[in-house]
Amino acid sequence: MSTMQVSSPVRLGLPGRDTPETLLHVGTALLVVALAVSAFAVWTPFGIAATFVLTLIVSNAMPAGVPVLIICAFLFQNLVVAWFTPYIPDNDTFDALRGTNFIILMTAFGIFLAASFQYRVRALTELRPWLLLSMVLCGTICFYFALGVVHGDPKDAVVYFRNTITPLACFHVAVLAASLYPVDLRKSMLWLGAGAIVYGYAELTFTMDFLGLFHGDQYVERSISRQVETGVWEKALQETGFVYRGIEDVMTTTFFNTPLFNDILPSVFRIGGPNFHPISYAYALSIISAWLLFKGRWVLPLAALPLLLVIGSKGATFMLFVAIAVRLIYSPSRAGLALMAAMAVVWTTAAIGYGATHGDYHVLGLIAGMRDFLADPLGQGLGLGGNLSSTSINLNWQTAQAEGAASVPVESAVGVMLYQMGVGSLVFFGFLAALAVALRRQLIQTGDPDFLFGFVGIVTISANAVLQEEAFYSPLALAFCLLLVGVSLGTRWRMAARAEAAD
Repeated sequence: MSTMQVSSPVRLGLPGRDTPETLLHVGTALLVVALAVSAFAVWTPFGIAATFVLTLIVSNAMPAGVPVLIICAFLFQNLVVAWFTPYIPDNDTFDALRGTNFIILMTAFGIFLAASFQYRVRALTELRPWLLLSMVLCGTICFYFALGVVHGDPKDAVVYFRNTITPLACFHVAVLAASLYPVDLRKSMLWLGAGAIVYGYAELTFTMDFLGLFHGDQYVERSISRQVETGVWEKALQETGFVYRGIEDVMTTTFFNTPLFNDILPSVFRIGGPNFHPISYAYALSIISAWLLFKGRWVLPLAALPLLLVIGSKGATFMLFVAIAVRLIYSPSRAGLALMAAMAVVWTTAAIGYGATHGDYHVLGLIAGMRDFLADPLGQGLGLGGNLSSTSINLNWQTAQAEGAASVPVESAVGVMLYQMGVGSLVFFGFLAALAVALRRQLIQTGDPDFLFGFVGIVTISANAVLQEEAFYSPLALAFCLLLVGVSLGTRWRMAARAEAAD
């Protein structure tokens, strides 16, 4: 039996969502994001308070729309920030505006965490173990956050705390919202995906002229100016001979971001999407496309594929190709799922093998993480090591290639997490493994393609995380996937409880 024949939650009895309600959810989410960013532009403390109040109102007035709010905040927030870029006086304020989506997420997380203790939540027996496991993982992350503040730079610890807890918070909010209320993302995902794809083609076609319409060029320039100030491009000149001449040099790359096509195809403008980050944008396109594929929609996924090739994120593109292959050939059997997992293992092994023989930065970062984990299994604390940490600024790649490992773990989410959280990272990895097992079991029992999407997403993103830091730490990668997984599982358990009550 192919996925074309399986039942969706709608056919199982989930009330359909009409266009006005979807419009309400998406419209409200975009409005809240715009108002919240605007409040931060006025004054940071006012922005925090206003964002908290706005999220609190939405969470109480229409809790089923909170997952849409989170998606909109991650995908479109920086588009709003770009409008304010010319009026932002300093980098601290600029960072505060870009942190709006995290305030939205953590406010929603706190609200739904408090709701976890309600009687009707405790009555859902399938949900209780996941709430307990998420609380254990939350406590583990907080412990290593405190360790990172003590051992390193508190600002670095905050950055990695945000990136590490975001996937957990997304899952917790989504699974609880869907367990308590009918959450239907079909039209919302279709609209948001269409908006993201149209934006991508507009940016690809008109490049800097398009970005200039809403100060997006100044947003990118501000981000690049920081790299100039910290000596990133001076270091690149010394190591690679690359001369930074302007913003378009940074945003132009070879096709599929690889030197293999240097002499075959012309360079392309590497689009960053409405979130202004190419790899994160690629994951957003890949996850939305894969989710729609398993809903039987092909037009938007096929439209997204050329954008993914232009961006050149191999991990995100791999995920979409796996989703397409699984969508075409999958049959509901244990062997089929094992074959898909084997594909991910082969992909990762081949990438490590190739990278190890070519001095690839990602492999050198992974080896450093494994080396330091064996030397100190307890872990160093969040914020030490990693691409976003100040501890990696002075990393010398020529020395790393000569020694066969980086001085600190970078580029690999798995390597960085092993280094930062030590044995605590096993709780994080175990959480993902348990989710994959649960999705596999639900898929075999129900044949629902939502669970097939979740299994494909978690397995491929986890495989990518071995050599790509963004796979775990970008909000539009693992966090986005777990939000959709949480909606699928919560919907299933809510419907099962309703059916049991009706018997």
